[in-house]
Order: sequence, then C-alpha cells, then structure tokens
Amino acid sequence: MLIFYFHPTPNPMKVALLLAESGLEYQLVAVDTLKGEQHSPAFKAINPNGKLPAINDDGTIVFDSNAILLYLAEKTNTFLGKPEDKGQLLSWLMFIASGLGPYSGQAVHFQKAAPEEIPYAINRYRHEAERHYQVLDKQLENSEFIVGDSYTIVDIAAWGWIDKYVPVL
Repeated sequence: MLIFYFHPTPNPMKVALLLAESGLEYQLVAVDTLKGEQHSPAFKAINPNGKLPAINDDGTIVFDSNAILLYLAEKTNTFLGKPEDKGQLLSWLMFIASGLGPYSGQAVHFQKAAPEEIPYAINRYRHEAERHYQVLDKQLENSEFIVGDSYTIVDIAAWGWIDKYVPVL
C-alpha cells in the first residue's frame, strides 16, 4: 500500500489533492514539522533531505512534491495532458518547483517566521514571488488551465501555493 508522509503545508497539500482526485488508496502518516519530526533518523531514511512530502509505494520511495505528482500521474496515467503538451507540462512543473514554490515559501518565512526582520530578504523574496505569480497570471490570461486544455499535475502543483497566496499591496 502507498504510504503518504504528510503535514498540512503547501507542498504536501498538492500531493493530497492528487491522491483525492485520483482515488488512489493510501495510508496517511502524519509528520509534525513543528516538532521537528522530519529530522528524525526514521524519516530521513525515507527522505534524506528531511522535508515533506514523501511517499513509499510498496518499496519505491519518492520525495519532493513535484516528483511525487509526476510519479503518481504516470502510475495512474492521469493528469498528464496531451502527449504533444509534455514539453510544456515539464517546463511549467519545473517553473513551480524551482521558482513559484521556493520564492513563495521563502517570502512567507522571512515575513512571518524569521527570528529577526531582514528587510533585504523580505523585499527580495516577496518581489520574486510576486514576479512568478505575474508570469503565471500571464499564462492563464486566455486559458482555464496552465498547460493545454485540461486539468494536469501542473495545475495541482500550482494550487498548493496559489491557495495560500496573498498579493503584495
């Protein structure tokens, strides 16, 4: 059975959405990041990077939310869009993995969780996150979906962050 290591933050939430949408059966294992459980030797055996989410699919371990989305979409042959859109699907998936997600996460961290206020960091991450949202907005100007004409793992990947987005005023 698929085991899903979870904490209710943006990256695990997108995997939870895919699992709900696909109907795959899984066992949920809560990992409390507020208590630092992701740094335990037991969890680091699952994800050596000590971050959530991760899955164990009958011995196949996958970590990083977008890798998990791609793995599960390929496993179920769902949410992959049209074959001719694969290049765009991969490009936008990496845009979220390397840009939208990390800059959004760091923006929130430096604004809400950092032990001291660092104006340069706050400004840098907030504005880069905002720039990434503008790129995404431009892509969605004339389309309901980020890639092609159907709901894909790219939409699911973006939702984890879009759901929490608060624009800079």
